[in-house]
Amino acid sequence: MEITLLGSGCAIPDPERGSPGIAVSVDGWILLLDCGSGSLYRGARFGVPVEKVDGVLLTHLHPDHTGDLVPLLFALRNPETGRQKELTLMGPEGIRPFVRSLETAYGEWVRPSGYRLKIRCLTGSEAVVLGPCRIRTFPVPHGPPALAYEITGTNGRRVVYSGDTEYSASLAAFAHGADLLILECSFPEGQERPGHLTPSAAGRMAGEAGCRRLLLTHFYPACRGKDLLRPCGERYPGPVLLGQDGMRVFV
Repeated sequence: MEITLLGSGCAIPDPERGSPGIAVSVDGWILLLDCGSGSLYRGARFGVPVEKVDGVLLTHLHPDHTGDLVPLLFALRNPETGRQKELTLMGPEGIRPFVRSLETAYGEWVRPSGYRLKIRCLTGSEAVVLGPCRIRTFPVPHGPPALAYEITGTNGRRVVYSGDTEYSASLAAFAHGADLLILECSFPEGQERPGHLTPSAAGRMAGEAGCRRLLLTHFYPACRGKDLLRPCGERYPGPVLLGQDGMRVFV
């Protein structure tokens, strides 16, 4: 599996970090885990062409995680992309009315043309197969219905992505033994917020999960210039990566 971090930031515009988006490539299949504003542009820069995307897995429906869904649907119906293969869109409770609201606002410009859009609502702990990927979901505490995703590739290795969450022992158990655990780390120590993680909380979860590697992402501007590695490393002894836009990780 090849993981490309399309956006390591949040909802607040930042010159270095885009809104959340992760591309996962498995045997030629490309999945997007969230698609915040600018994900498609950065995907084009980082070798993730929009016309090759096979599935979009949304963790929740906040704007910073869904901002490029309209541009995606708009691009794929353009004859120049030549889209014919099915696109699968997965998300938590509310995904269907969310897409209907986009169609109400934008009309035919986001309705599929030349291909089929398959929408799947995931309500909690579920398991699905998409191409070569085995996918499991797990509910996480964030506010609106929100999901974490586990993706297992053909090599048997597992990537778990939290999306937005606060500390969750049950999520740590879900991620037990993951080859790569991708956790949000929105705020530095001393600036705890409901529904989000600090470095020590992320380290605690990674330590409890016993994951092989930890990748931190979803940084708010408050994290700039702060020591994120030390408080995380006090709870998790394994390797920690600080996400950056364009970072590639192989699993």
